[in-house]
Amino acid sequence: MGIIFDVFNFIINWLYSIVGDWGVVIILATMLIRFCLLPLSLRQKRSLTEQQELSKRMEEIKLKHEYDTGKQQQEMAKLSSESMKSMLGCLVTLLQIPIMYSLYRVFSQMPAEVGSIIVPWISNIKLPDAYYIIPVIAVLIQLLPGIITAYVPVKEARQNGLRWPQLLFMGGLSMLFFIKAPVTLGIYWVSSGLFSTLELVLYNRLHKPAAAQK
Repeated sequence: MGIIFDVFNFIINWLYSIVGDWGVVIILATMLIRFCLLPLSLRQKRSLTEQQELSKRMEEIKLKHEYDTGKQQQEMAKLSSESMKSMLGCLVTLLQIPIMYSLYRVFSQMPAEVGSIIVPWISNIKLPDAYYIIPVIAVLIQLLPGIITAYVPVKEARQNGLRWPQLLFMGGLSMLFFIKAPVTLGIYWVSSGLFSTLELVLYNRLHKPAAAQK
């Protein structure tokens, strides 16, 4: 990961030489890296969706061939091969972990003991936000993808078990972290969270026509 760290460090210093503002640099660098990882991320989401669809089909097969074990096993074997292919797509998550961790480290160690036009009420973005504005925004944006996923019609609420308690718990834990974290990391999480939300909206729009055709 040392090589990745050095590459990212070069990129943010190059961006700073152009824009001259560390806050803007964090946003640009985050969006640039996330955009490069977009094909992998979309592939991961598609694999997760396929896994969910395969699980539903397996349940349907169990009910349909409840009294015909041979037929049930035959149908399950066909789905198992599809499931293995779909699971391979989920492994792309592992490729993103060292990349995003290195980017996190770069922002943690960047020499940015100054303010930024992005957060004019803060004089040093290496310090926590004393007004808690960035922590609140970071938590809300971080939870947006989960809120979009968890929002279901009332009739489906009981079946899906609504994720609101989990989201609130995650939000509380995130707030404890962001309150103590420097603003540099807050800007990074806000930028990354916004990209994740747009990515999820894009994926839902692309996947909806495909699902309708089935």
